Amino acid sequence: MTIYSALGWVLALLLLPLAWMLIDAIGGVRARHSAAVNVGTFSVSDFAVLVPIYGNIRYLENVDYLATYGPKVVLCTTTHETDEFNRALIEIASRHGFRIFRAHAAPASHDGKRATGGTVRDTVIREVLPTLAETYVVCIDADTTTTQPLEILIGAMVSRGLDVASIRLVPSNARHSIMTRLQAYEYRLAMKMRVIAPWLVSGACHAGRTEALRDVMRHHSLFFQGNDVETGVLAEGMGYRVGHVPFEVPTTVPETFRAWWRQHLAWAGGEFRLFVVNARIGLRHPYFWSYGLIVTILMLPLRWHAIVHANSILAIVVVLYIALGLYLHRAGRDLALLAVPFYAAFISLVLVPLGAFSYAKMALSARNAGVIRVPERSVRSGSDRETTAAGHTQ
Repeated sequence: MTIYSALGWVLALLLLPLAWMLIDAIGGVRARHSAAVNVGTFSVSDFAVLVPIYGNIRYLENVDYLATYGPKVVLCTTTHETDEFNRALIEIASRHGFRIFRAHAAPASHDGKRATGGTVRDTVIREVLPTLAETYVVCIDADTTTTQPLEILIGAMVSRGLDVASIRLVPSNARHSIMTRLQAYEYRLAMKMRVIAPWLVSGACHAGRTEALRDVMRHHSLFFQGNDVETGVLAEGMGYRVGHVPFEVPTTVPETFRAWWRQHLAWAGGEFRLFVVNARIGLRHPYFWSYGLIVTILMLPLRWHAIVHANSILAIVVVLYIALGLYLHRAGRDLALLAVPFYAAFISLVLVPLGAFSYAKMALSARNAGVIRVPERSVRSGSDRETTAAGHTQ
């Protein structure tokens, strides 16, 4: 080995951790300085609220919130639920005026655990959409609520001519423990990214024009993990107008390591599915796929090498990462920021390699590889339609 090649290896090992941090920084800084569109006050009432609920009636935690929308609410379940579940669902629907839709989906799990895989959730959404007369729909999880009326969210979509909208998730229990505080920073950075990548749709809550989502779901793989982002990717690839509405939606994040581990392990499988199994669609979003596939997954051995052969550059990177966190989260920072680099490193070094096994387990169980197929065609986007605001005002 010549002195020049040896010097090249030394520089690579020194600069790799720094480059790792800088790639994380680019998206966050870029998003922070991107112009965000306000939600506004325009109100539209022509929508239905779709709530997937199956497996166990105790998962339906937001009944009091949904009650304010009465007959707009459609409880979306399957034809394979237990008699006990169906009796409870009918009683709740009758009391509040909700509608019930039952899809011919594969049997849901009755083991008392929330599903982290399978095709049930998206099957019930796909089957209910053709039955709706409302112009817009809001898909919301059975444990999710909002601080503002959904009429405002739909009003923002109409005002901007959007076909599909991502929203902003905010942990509602962020101050409960160090675990939830770390997740609050994780969520905050993820939500900033939606300003520049609105197709990063959230399964907990998103909205769309019924006709557009009906079309998108016809092409959806129905794979559970990454299903929300797949909806956004398909909608954008099919020519629909996808945008981000900073409509804040509180969500509960795991408070124990066990619950956090189960959730993030499933997420790691979904990321493997998106970035590796569907690497061919990366050309549509080269920055995110380069980061997810090349930096996060393919460069994993190099990151481990840098950790095993730790040197002073790693200490510098940790300090810079903390400084970056203080800058990006200066409005709500606390001492938990000191642990963020180690939290991110644990996810990157431990959970990422397990993503392949998590994906394989879900794919085999559901007999679904989760391949995303974007139709080679385009449609008229919301901005091309002549929609008068007066026709949608409450």
